[in-house]
Amino acid sequence: MNRRSSPGLGQWLLVALMVAFVIFVLFKLYQYGSFRRFFPAGLEIGSVDVGGLTREEAADRLSERYLSAPVIVNHGDEVIEVSPTDVEFVLDLETMLGQADYQRQQQDFWSGFWGFLWNRPVEVEQIELRATHNPETLREVLETLSTHFDKPALPPQPVPTTLSFQYGEPGISTDIEASLTDVQAAFYRAVDREARLALEPTDPTRPDINLLALLIVNHLEEFDGVASIFIMDLASGEEVTVNPDIAMSGMSIVKVPIVLETYRALEDGLSLEQAKLISETLVIQSGNFSANLLLDVIAGEDNAFLGADIVTESMQKLGLENTFIAVPYEEHPRPGRSTYETRANSEEGLLTQPDPAMQTTAEEMGTLLAMIYRCAQNDGGALVAAYDGQVSQEECQQLIDYMDLNHIGSLIEEGVPEGVAVAHKHGWISDTHGDAGIVFSPGGDYVIVTFMFKPDWLEWEISSPLLADISRATYNFFNFDDPYLSGPGSS
Repeated sequence: MNRRSSPGLGQWLLVALMVAFVIFVLFKLYQYGSFRRFFPAGLEIGSVDVGGLTREEAADRLSERYLSAPVIVNHGDEVIEVSPTDVEFVLDLETMLGQADYQRQQQDFWSGFWGFLWNRPVEVEQIELRATHNPETLREVLETLSTHFDKPALPPQPVPTTLSFQYGEPGISTDIEASLTDVQAAFYRAVDREARLALEPTDPTRPDINLLALLIVNHLEEFDGVASIFIMDLASGEEVTVNPDIAMSGMSIVKVPIVLETYRALEDGLSLEQAKLISETLVIQSGNFSANLLLDVIAGEDNAFLGADIVTESMQKLGLENTFIAVPYEEHPRPGRSTYETRANSEEGLLTQPDPAMQTTAEEMGTLLAMIYRCAQNDGGALVAAYDGQVSQEECQQLIDYMDLNHIGSLIEEGVPEGVAVAHKHGWISDTHGDAGIVFSPGGDYVIVTFMFKPDWLEWEISSPLLADISRATYNFFNFDDPYLSGPGSS
């Protein structure tokens, strides 16, 4: 009788292994079934790993990286945190999570299980970041940062000891346009959320002409008389004025309009004798007798008083209503005409005691010199328009050339370096000293007219250095980069 053999140890071992394998597979299937509820391993949304996360967990992680984490903005050494909400940065979570759900749902079950089993994730397609911000708000944020952290260039300052101007300090300015791209990109990065503003140095501005006025006024604080000053930038037309319309004694300075009117009176140009008279009138001799002879030329007869009337009418035609010659030099007044009443000398509380025979103002004499300059430059202007071709460009240049020969070594001349052309006419009497001229400096041409008055007697030792100082301060303003630092008042 045959007996059935019982299973051997090997068979039992095989069965046990098969059962264990089935249990393992079933467990892994259970695990994978649960895992299928999460996003696929290795899936990234906007460079943020969301593999193995639920939809809610992925949304939280994206918000943490993009909405909660500030962007670091560097302004030089300053570090500023900017919140994404400050630029209205918004994530399109629905679209991005929807794309992630689609990849999770479309993945083949058994391919995914096999990869899960062997810890080899199935290849997934990365999802790009979808977000927006408000460009105008971002620009406003950068402008606010610029306002708070930019450093404006410090303006130049006057140097009273040398009557010059020192440079200000450079500043820093944010280039908003150049900064936008880098800052914007930082909001769209999950890591390295840092940007650097584009900064540009700003050079200090040149001194404003008002700074020259301030320097001059402060320098005159201790002068116990009256100063009247007119300065004009012949390029820009900007002016510095200190009591510019006060009536002042005309002295020899009104010999300039006498010579100008002489040119207008002559139809055939200067004779040798007339040229000699102009030279004696405008240059160092500053002859009163020669000036009166020119008034005769203007009158067309031996009548200096008539010539003075013509000069006065000519000045009024140019709009210089406070400039007149009522009595020729060293003459006695004629009956009925010893002076003119003008707006300037009729001011209540007049601070000066102008010569009734001849007067002007710093502003009017400066304006006349500017007219002559523009005429010589063939730039037209009021002189050409008013005289209707009766004075030529060549004659205006001749007048300037004569004034340029007036070398006295003081007043305006003393305030500029040697070799700088100064076409000027000076004058002084007991209580009033003045100088009026055109300076042709490397940094620009300008008119400068200065009168100084002190009752009874004005000391030359006081007026001459002050006139030179005013001249030097003006030269240094126009030649800011190469000032003239020698002379009175320098240290």
